[in-house]
Amino acid sequence: MKVIQSLNQNALLVRGDESECIVVGKGIGFGKKKGDIVNRSLIKKTYRMAPERTDLLNLLGDVEEESIQMAEEVTEYAQQELGKEFTGNFILSLASHIQFLEEKYEAQIDIPKPFHYELKYLYPQEYQVAEWSVDYLNLTYTLKLPEAEISFFTLHFVNASIDQGEMDNVVELSDILNEIVELMEQELGHSLDRETIDFSRFIIHLRYFVIRNFNQKERKEEIYDKELKQLYKMALNLYPLENKILTDIKTMLEREHQMHFGSSEGFYLLLHLVRIISKKGGEKNEF
Repeated sequence: MKVIQSLNQNALLVRGDESECIVVGKGIGFGKKKGDIVNRSLIKKTYRMAPERTDLLNLLGDVEEESIQMAEEVTEYAQQELGKEFTGNFILSLASHIQFLEEKYEAQIDIPKPFHYELKYLYPQEYQVAEWSVDYLNLTYTLKLPEAEISFFTLHFVNASIDQGEMDNVVELSDILNEIVELMEQELGHSLDRETIDFSRFIIHLRYFVIRNFNQKERKEEIYDKELKQLYKMALNLYPLENKILTDIKTMLEREHQMHFGSSEGFYLLLHLVRIISKKGGEKNEF
């Protein structure tokens, strides 16, 4: 295992037996230069590098050692909480982001509040880890990161946690869900309480339905069980308002996004709508 580049006293970019990776350990990078042999006994953690490392390495000349240290500490916590393995690319990308926070806020670059809120209920786990990360960096390194930074960190975790094909559609996913919620609120004549368990469940269900469509894994499944089909028809008649909203959602998805669902998916969505509308948003959620 040979050194490609020293990141700081406790981290090295190395070429391993099978691939390149970032190795972390106390003092492992002290005095090391390109081509040196790595002391494997000092390695505490290893982060493999994905193929697209070139652009990230070009940033390293401007990234301070402390920023890499911050990124590694945040990554270690995120892996534990999210149960996912992040690559060395993620650490370098996050370190670069942290490095230029001050310049970014001097330029007053911010995320719009609506998108900030959408991330909270679209990706609750990643959002909670992002909240911890911002609080941790502010307290440990006496930074003054604003609330908007939680959104940036959330996007970093989402980007690293899901398939690239899904990540490419994150903004479109958010737009589609917003369209559905706005359609519901327009039909109901009032705003929905988004801080409820029922609303969260509805959004999560919709989210995975949309993602399955993005990945072309959604099939237009119908209800074939005779009794269940009869129950669905009864429910449609019993809940005319929810039925109309469901029909409007289906029409909008087909017309605007070429997304389709059959009676099976429709039944599940109808049940969600009944719960949300009957409780005017549902029971309070503890985020």
